Amino acid sequence: MICEEAMAIINKVVERIKERGLKVRSLIVFGSAVRGGFKPGVSDIDALLVVERFEDLKGERFEDMGRDLELGVLTSGQLLELYYSGDPLAHMVWLEGQAVYDDGFYERLKSKRGPEVTELTLMKLRHWGLKDLADALRGQGDLRARLRSLHHAVRNFARFRVAKDKRVFKITDEELLDHLDEALSNKYREFLSKLAKNGSKWEELLAEAIDVIGQLYGGPLLHVDGVQSERSRSS
Repeated sequence: MICEEAMAIINKVVERIKERGLKVRSLIVFGSAVRGGFKPGVSDIDALLVVERFEDLKGERFEDMGRDLELGVLTSGQLLELYYSGDPLAHMVWLEGQAVYDDGFYERLKSKRGPEVTELTLMKLRHWGLKDLADALRGQGDLRARLRSLHHAVRNFARFRVAKDKRVFKITDEELLDHLDEALSNKYREFLSKLAKNGSKWEELLAEAIDVIGQLYGGPLLHVDGVQSERSRSS
């Protein structure tokens, strides 16, 4: 079920679609707004708009819907390509997405057995993790935003390790803790505990995150210069 705060914003998107007579195949909400743990003003509202052609949106960009809305737009063909290639976004949309509007496209996608874990899955999760870490390192002023990026970085590497070892895609911290081996699970749990209690000790927490990421990845991976280069490539 989509939380009330997120649904208020999504309803504005639906109203705009109706007002402008836009041709939409599916409007799907996923992320914390669906799974729980959504924090207004902190969490993004993750949503995906699926169309047959980009021209069907008549130039509408939905930019005035609020800064918390992260609305992606894909054609149905693009989403199917992500699904068959094992892209993490397709995994997340398939596993936890909830359709606010659907012409049957998303329902048919959900009837399939789900995307497979592929080398692209692992590559994208690694990239997401490095980008999130770079965002945390380069964050300006807002400690909450840097802590969120740091959490996302470690979580994406936990997803990477579970996907690599178990060939399954898991999303939440709870699922990841259950699927990591005991040593890694304990290490991840310790990080989450420090994240919750000692957010003000930024340098200590950052060092802990880099150590955990290295263990999740399975070897030395991170240097500040390399992380910043990853951020530059993805900007």
